[in-house]
Amino acid sequence: MNRESVDAVRSKELNKPGRLAEFLAGGLWPAAFFLGAYFLLSIAVRLMLPNGLTLDEAEQALFSQHWLAGYGPQPPFYNWVQNAFVSVIGISLFSLTLPKFLLLLLCYLFFGMAAREVDARPGFAAMAMLSLLTLPQISYMPQQDLTHTVAVLMATSLFLYGLFRTLVRADWQGYLIVGAAIGIGMISKYNFGLLPASAVIAVFCDREWRARLFDPRILLTVIIGLVIVFPHALWLHGNLDLATSGTIGKMVEANAPHGLVRIARALGSLMLACIAFGALTVAIFAVAFKREFTRSLNAGDRWTRFLGLMMAGGLVGVVFVILFTGTTKITERWLDPYLLPLPLYLLLKLERAGIDTTSHLRRFVPVFVVIMLVTLVPLAGKTLTGGLTGSYTRINYPFTSVAEFLKADGRPAVIVAAGMNLAGNMRLQFPDVPVINSEQPIAGFPAANAMKGPVLAIWADSGRPSGSPPIDLSSVDSLGLTASPAKSLLRPYYYGDGKMQLNLGYLWLR
Repeated sequence: MNRESVDAVRSKELNKPGRLAEFLAGGLWPAAFFLGAYFLLSIAVRLMLPNGLTLDEAEQALFSQHWLAGYGPQPPFYNWVQNAFVSVIGISLFSLTLPKFLLLLLCYLFFGMAAREVDARPGFAAMAMLSLLTLPQISYMPQQDLTHTVAVLMATSLFLYGLFRTLVRADWQGYLIVGAAIGIGMISKYNFGLLPASAVIAVFCDREWRARLFDPRILLTVIIGLVIVFPHALWLHGNLDLATSGTIGKMVEANAPHGLVRIARALGSLMLACIAFGALTVAIFAVAFKREFTRSLNAGDRWTRFLGLMMAGGLVGVVFVILFTGTTKITERWLDPYLLPLPLYLLLKLERAGIDTTSHLRRFVPVFVVIMLVTLVPLAGKTLTGGLTGSYTRINYPFTSVAEFLKADGRPAVIVAAGMNLAGNMRLQFPDVPVINSEQPIAGFPAANAMKGPVLAIWADSGRPSGSPPIDLSSVDSLGLTASPAKSLLRPYYYGDGKMQLNLGYLWLR
């Protein structure tokens, strides 16, 4: 074989897509299968770690005892999903982990379905789905400790799919999907409300699509949305302070300045949040496409204008929130519903510049795989190396050991725990025992005639076993139980150096 033939064969092999890239180019379902395998691996990694719960996991474990229209500062959609899983398969680390990754998979799937409405090529839908991995808020943060945010990400992708379908086909199913997405989004996170508002503005700015807003079928959107939101709206009417205090508190710094200084600080925080949200995605696209990326910045069509207007509308809405609520701090998590379309926006800009983005899938696959593997490392790494670094996560807390010790002393009829994390972990360790968070008794204490002893009271101890526990036990006084002396319970952290220990105080009322 002559040199020209060898070079031709070698060039052909270099240009031939890899097997994984060829599989993913098949479109929506191959990409979904690939992501599904990744999320199964994510679940397996979490189950391999100790069953000490993160803060969000503990909250879900505790709240899964009750079906309520509202639970506190966060809307209830994720709680309802979690409760459904617990009702079917019981409370366990698996049942606390599975819903999050199923909702996350749906987020990617609906995003791919939205992209397919804009460009029917299978490879484009796959590229759009997988490009979400470049957003740390979608790939990295859910691996750490998110629940309600994952729900709003799923709702956002579903909204985009319904919206794009309505703009392309204007069928009744599209209007129904939009209504369902708005309802789910509003009971997932309250900041979702700015997304449909910005979408209405963007649609109104397009002369042809404007008619979709006045189609009688939009009543279906309104009705479906209201039906989904109604139960929580009734609860919200009487619990507005409880529902908003936590969110506003997180967005207002202690000793924050006032006037223009506050506004300037908040706008600076918003700008930094935008950069933190999308910088990695922009950098990866810029490196992968080089000069073509720069050229694409000036390209566009009605779809890129629409997405640009919608994202900008959401950010303008955040500016109004800053001006009228006293906000000083915006985190990138708050921007999830508005900036989630960023990868699709960039892909469409490249396409309108004459660049076939699907032909670059082979180049992106190693990037996607590296991101997927890297995002699995931090949580497990921090947990398994706690003894070496001296930095422990809540997963290192030895609650299994704590429960074994307490069970040897008796079986409680009720557990009163001080704090969300402790209460949620007690719920996991004692699945058949009602657990109450003394700091936030969402459903209140059971009626006196429904409670029986013994009652276990437990709290994070500062090394003072004597004296009164930091728990109000007045609600169980009517049971006529006698409190035992308060005791300390010390147990070393899992994967620790043996020196650092979890210090709990407890007492029995019998």
